[in-house]
Amino acid sequence: MQRTMYQLLDRRSISQITVEQICRVALIHRSSFYRYYTDKFDLLSQMVMRAIEELLAVEQADMAGSAVMSRFIVTHTQILRHLLVTNTEGDNNRSQRVINDCLVAVAQTRAADRVFVMIRKSQQPDLMAYLVSGAITSIVQWLSSKNLDGSSLETQAAIESTLATVFSLEQQSL
Repeated sequence: MQRTMYQLLDRRSISQITVEQICRVALIHRSSFYRYYTDKFDLLSQMVMRAIEELLAVEQADMAGSAVMSRFIVTHTQILRHLLVTNTEGDNNRSQRVINDCLVAVAQTRAADRVFVMIRKSQQPDLMAYLVSGAITSIVQWLSSKNLDGSSLETQAAIESTLATVFSLEQQSL
């Protein structure tokens, strides 16, 4: 079902996707969907968690502190665009909350990436996660406005550098 949700999010915003569509494309019955997920946002949450965990597994301990977030944005630009930028039907807040909750949950797992350490050590982890997800949203908006998909090395370096600057990761001793 996650693969189906990725396919649908690649073409349309989260508000335009229904559980019925997910089931139809995945060739499953609605009862099977609800056996595993409470709604499309629960599916989205599990997708985001899995994507971040997979990137963390590859990056183990990122010394620059922004490579995992950068790679997350670059890998999922189109999906993030449909979750956070082109979604005009009102599900932006819920999508943002899903991403926030995932960032906080991953930070609590003792992830070594500096962004997650920064969230974990913050006195207000939820607020710090909103700051991070706000930066993600801003970068995705920038990519959209420039018609970029994040695939070029130059764009990836710009994203990573911007994230490092925003969070002052090179100056922090975490």
